[in-house]
Amino acid sequence: MRKLLFTFFILHSSFFICPTVAQTTVTYDLTTEASVGTGDYTAFQIATNRHHAVGTRSNTAYLRGAINAEHAFSEDFTLSGGVDAIGSVHADHKAYLQQCYVNLSYQSFFIEAGSREQSQVVRDNLLSAGSFVKGTNAKPIPQIHLGTNGFWTVPFTKQWLQVNFDFGYGKFMDSNFRENRYQQAPEPNIGYTTGAYYHQKHLYLRSNPEKPLFVLVGIEHAAQFGGTNYSRMSGTMTAKKKPANLKAFWDIILPIGDSQYFENESMEDWVYGNHIGMMTYQLGWNINQEHLLQAYLDNPFEDGSGIRKGNDWDGLWGLQYTSKVRGRQYVRGAVIEYFQTTNQSGPLHWDGGDYPEPVRSQITDLVTGNDDYYNHLFYDGYSHYGMTPGNALITSPNYNKDGYTSYRDNRVKAWHAGINGELSEHLSYLLKGSYREGWGTYHNPLPCKHHSFDAMLQGIYSAGPWQFSAAYAFDKGNIYGDCSTFNLKIGYHGKIL
Repeated sequence: MRKLLFTFFILHSSFFICPTVAQTTVTYDLTTEASVGTGDYTAFQIATNRHHAVGTRSNTAYLRGAINAEHAFSEDFTLSGGVDAIGSVHADHKAYLQQCYVNLSYQSFFIEAGSREQSQVVRDNLLSAGSFVKGTNAKPIPQIHLGTNGFWTVPFTKQWLQVNFDFGYGKFMDSNFRENRYQQAPEPNIGYTTGAYYHQKHLYLRSNPEKPLFVLVGIEHAAQFGGTNYSRMSGTMTAKKKPANLKAFWDIILPIGDSQYFENESMEDWVYGNHIGMMTYQLGWNINQEHLLQAYLDNPFEDGSGIRKGNDWDGLWGLQYTSKVRGRQYVRGAVIEYFQTTNQSGPLHWDGGDYPEPVRSQITDLVTGNDDYYNHLFYDGYSHYGMTPGNALITSPNYNKDGYTSYRDNRVKAWHAGINGELSEHLSYLLKGSYREGWGTYHNPLPCKHHSFDAMLQGIYSAGPWQFSAAYAFDKGNIYGDCSTFNLKIGYHGKIL
């Protein structure tokens, strides 16, 4: 991270000494936010889908400062970067760099290095419950990646085909966090993993969105690989390390099995790494030039059974309305979603190929279920600093009071809705809520169903460089408990150059 920061300032300094500078812009943002109330946690809708900038603990506050620079060499080439730091009280982390990145863009394409809050590709950042794979709920994972800036219109298709893609590698930075959670747990978990690497990619294809009807299909994929797993067996801690060499970086691109996994005494490695994916099918209808309606399904998968839709009704099923009218709109956007992860391709997983002889030849049946979304035998959980990078309706490990670093409740059914708009030239609002029920996991079902109703109302007032927001949110149920939170946020956006 220090190398990235040094690179950024070197590049930034060059903006001022280069005699052929076309245009340089430097801005800064100062923000303070406080959440106070009752209950064990900050209310779910205030803390969720905000890149973990707000602590999950109750009664928390922070100061935040960011500086961003952009230099346009020409109409085609742009170099930009930013540094964003947060200092918190009574939060999950006291002080840290939330963002630090350098980005080089050429027309519709970019290459970027560092840690940056990424927007969701096809889900609404404000209104949706979030993507199953690459949502906005966890702290950004530092990575080097390349892709398109938004959707790129493919030449020679008469604007009928647009593409959005991203591909990169990164590193999970939460090794100390996982180790501390493990050591502080009153009854230690079986184990935890440190030093894991990250691979992510997505590819979306869309027809012309200006036509009356258009379609979008795509896939997102993320994986954990490398790292060291520490596990407790018969009272003794053992360490097992996975490779992170060039072959591993290649093998993780696709979940391809290892034909030698029996001989390697590593039977969980029949597919290298922990893979999480999502396939999206979306239909858009431009009712007219001012109103857009979209219906979509995000289908989760962790192996071939999910890809074949063997997981029944599992997925995020949604309907979204967007107003493209300029000026004040009482309803700017609205979303209603149904989220289900209870099937997971069935409760059983049995593959004789997972076992050596003579079991392999004696039992030939194949049952590929119990996908156990977000959990993994080696990597314990697909999370970053205890928060899921995916859909927050699957309760993040950070809420496990016993320090458990895996997901205890990934079989859920939930309804989610959100609406926003403008009440005046300066005043806007955001209203959203979720109701969810949980049954635990197939391995460890809950003795009784968990449930929670979580809602929030927020008002935002903007005046020049200033922005003020006030919100009230509450939780009711036995997942997060009964929490009630008032939130106040003040932000200032300034320009240096």
